[in-house]
Amino acid sequence: MRREQKEAMPVHSKATLTKAGTRHMSLTVPQTPPIDLLHDNPQRLMLHRRWNFTVHTTYRPGPNTGMLRRIQLPARPRYISAQAERLSDCETREVPRISLLNPLPGHKFLAPPWVEVATLLLGLLVSLLGHAFNVFQFPRYELDEGTYISSAWAILHGQITPYPYGYGHPPLAWIQLAMLVPFVGGFFTFGNAINTGRVLMLLYALGSSLLVYLIVRRMIRSRSASLLALVLFSLSPLSITYQRQILLDNISTFWLLLSLYLLIKSSSRLHQIVLAALAFGIALLSKEIMLLFLPVMIYATWLYTTPFQRKFALVAFTYTSIALGSSFVLLAILKGELFPYSWHLPWDTHQHLSLLQTYLEQTQRGQDEGSFSGSWQNWLHGDRLLLLASLAAPAFNLVVGWWKRPYWLPGLLAASFWLLLIRGGVVLSFYFIPLIPLTAINVALASHLIVSGFSRWLRLPLMRVVLICAIIATLIPYDYMQATPLFTQQPASAQTGALNWIREHVNPHAFIVINSYLYLDLHEAAGPNMPVFPYANVYFNVATDPELHDKVLHADWRHIEYIVADSEMLNDIHHNSKQMQIIQDALKHARVRQQFKAQDHDQQLLITIYQVQPTLAQPGQPKGNSGHGK
Repeated sequence: MRREQKEAMPVHSKATLTKAGTRHMSLTVPQTPPIDLLHDNPQRLMLHRRWNFTVHTTYRPGPNTGMLRRIQLPARPRYISAQAERLSDCETREVPRISLLNPLPGHKFLAPPWVEVATLLLGLLVSLLGHAFNVFQFPRYELDEGTYISSAWAILHGQITPYPYGYGHPPLAWIQLAMLVPFVGGFFTFGNAINTGRVLMLLYALGSSLLVYLIVRRMIRSRSASLLALVLFSLSPLSITYQRQILLDNISTFWLLLSLYLLIKSSSRLHQIVLAALAFGIALLSKEIMLLFLPVMIYATWLYTTPFQRKFALVAFTYTSIALGSSFVLLAILKGELFPYSWHLPWDTHQHLSLLQTYLEQTQRGQDEGSFSGSWQNWLHGDRLLLLASLAAPAFNLVVGWWKRPYWLPGLLAASFWLLLIRGGVVLSFYFIPLIPLTAINVALASHLIVSGFSRWLRLPLMRVVLICAIIATLIPYDYMQATPLFTQQPASAQTGALNWIREHVNPHAFIVINSYLYLDLHEAAGPNMPVFPYANVYFNVATDPELHDKVLHADWRHIEYIVADSEMLNDIHHNSKQMQIIQDALKHARVRQQFKAQDHDQQLLITIYQVQPTLAQPGQPKGNSGHGK
């Protein structure tokens, strides 16, 4: 509201002399006819009028949302001209009820807010139960899970990783795990270290489910479509399988979704744009592959800011994201480990690790470690419907985006990640994790647009909600049938059995070659009477780390006493004959002591414990940073 002096109203004055000798001014205000509101300013309403001032509503030209450039605004309502005079003469501060010539269409079937809140809480509860049920038994413990939970343990002991850090990934993801572990009571609150890490993954999965709902809710204002995105993301068998595991992709995807949500709801507010940039920077430092989304996130900043603030918002988001994300590169520069030693730069005087060389070697890895075709088969077997939707829905939104620009945003995010997967090189199955929420958002937007057009054609607005609810009702039993092995099989029981056998039958001072998922449970006591195995080391480091291979084992396989191996570990040992020669020689002179089996999908997981014979004297205490977390 604003107060306006009426300058057009003539005022006549007359001076008189009082008894005290003072001059007194009296005003004579002529009566003026009321001003017709429609002719005064059709975009403003007169709320109050006196002889010397009036109160109007403020009129600001142009759309006031500040969100999108191409937006269809509804027509402004026009008032019946005969009622404009009654409105101008009214002596009340409240606008009287008047009829409209062109009333704006009202929203029908509006549910109270508590219904949406209750539905959202119910959806999040179902998501939590679906991820938590049988989480300690399925899927089996993976090498990467052991690596990251052991790295979180090393952070609490003053190191970046248990073994020498090699710039494979930025360390912020397992730093977050190290910060969260004390809040759940320690690494062994839920039995073993990986179980505790999986409980922390439930928090990231629940947060991602909430963000998927809020992103769709902000983009298209549809509660039913938002619920569809939540169900598709939370209950997919691929989502439940991968989001249970301690993987950097789950942590970085959560921060990516948070950054996207803050941009969409920012409405050009600078503090929210900066928070979105900080969240995206954390995503970059959680896993470097999130750098792929930076161009699309810059487009999102352009899309959801007003033209007046757009340049400043773009600079603020881009600079903050790059400044925070590049701190990983700054760490390598400060340590003098950015460029490879093989370049023989003037300041390089000794052999050292190199950030650039590490990533160049990663880009040159062959598909024998994981191919796109093999991962495609795993995705098809896990959830064929979600996989096909991850291709069709983004393609649909990219076409629709020519008319509705916001639809481009999720389509471009999904398309850019698909380009990464099909580029060639190593593609592991869990690389699909960032595509799961992006697919859910794309499907929700595409479904909303299709069913809305169908309901408008039928002139039944309620049909849109009915059709989306029917899709949700179809998805839930389909996902349950596809996810049955996730709730019934227990492949991790074989790995837990091998861990317990080692604790009961192996000398704590024996040198044991293990996979990484056993590392932390053997290097720290889970209870007051639990033994600690300081010489249990991961097989890859045993073969490649000079501190272990040369100084501890003296390049002699006879110092190895036990080998605990699963099928994937044995396959890696046999296919890398040059690197794994010392372990191959030990296996040739080993006998099987115990085996543990469990069903894993349509295959059988086999854990074999070998005892190497003959053994020599116990190896000496390792020197320096030999990877024992001390």
